[in-house]
Formats: sequence, structure tokens, C-alpha cells
Amino acid sequence: MDAREFLLIAERFRNSRVEAERRTSASRSYYALFNVVVSTLAGKGVPFSETDDDHRRLISNLTNAGSTTASSVGRLLNELRTDRNRAAYRLDEMFESTTSELVYSRAIKALRQFDSISAAELANIVKRIQTLT
Repeated sequence: MDAREFLLIAERFRNSRVEAERRTSASRSYYALFNVVVSTLAGKGVPFSETDDDHRRLISNLTNAGSTTASSVGRLLNELRTDRNRAAYRLDEMFESTTSELVYSRAIKALRQFDSISAAELANIVKRIQTLT
């Protein structure tokens, strides 16, 4: 499955009148970006343990990979993770459509940034991450 398909769900639910669907949008936005980046980096030889720690490590590795673009993607991924956690666990707080729209927009922005990384820059990012792990 292509993780980008999660963005179709996120887009569909981002302005829903149903709060559970807006929360789902935030979750799918995060996981679309997370899984695209993990899949790409794993395909280049970056190891992942398929545990909860992968989320923290990925953000840390991106922000410390020596690339302005990767660092930006890492910061956005961190913001998305915070929003996803809020959507999933803070059920006593209202999750507005403006919030789910913002989360979706951040995911699109980060994905575009990640996609803009050239093959040469991606190779350098992978080398740097491999020294960090």
C-alpha cells in the first residue's frame, strides 16, 4: 500500500462536521508522512525497529541530518505527531475543523518538501542518519 493514500482519507475528513472524523484526519495526515519517509529511508538502508521508538528517532534523525529540508520535515513531523496524539488521547478537548485543516496542510507541506529532496541530498541524509544510529 502507498502511504500517500492516507492523505485521501485525511482530506475527506479534515472539514467534517463529525469530530471523530476530524480526529481521524489528523491521524491519517501524520501517518501518511511518517510512513512515506520511513519507507523511503528504509529502502535506502536506514534501519527501523518497527516499535514506538521509530517515531521519536525519525524526528530526531531528520532534524539532525545536516539538511535544511530534512530538518524542516522533521520539525513538521514532530508537530504532526503532537497533533495526532492530541487527537487520539485528549478526547475531553474539542478538535476543531480549523485544527484538522492545519494538520492536513502541514502534512502536505512536509511531504512536498520531502519529495523535493534530490537523490544526491537524500544519499547524504541517509549517510548522516546512519552515523547517528
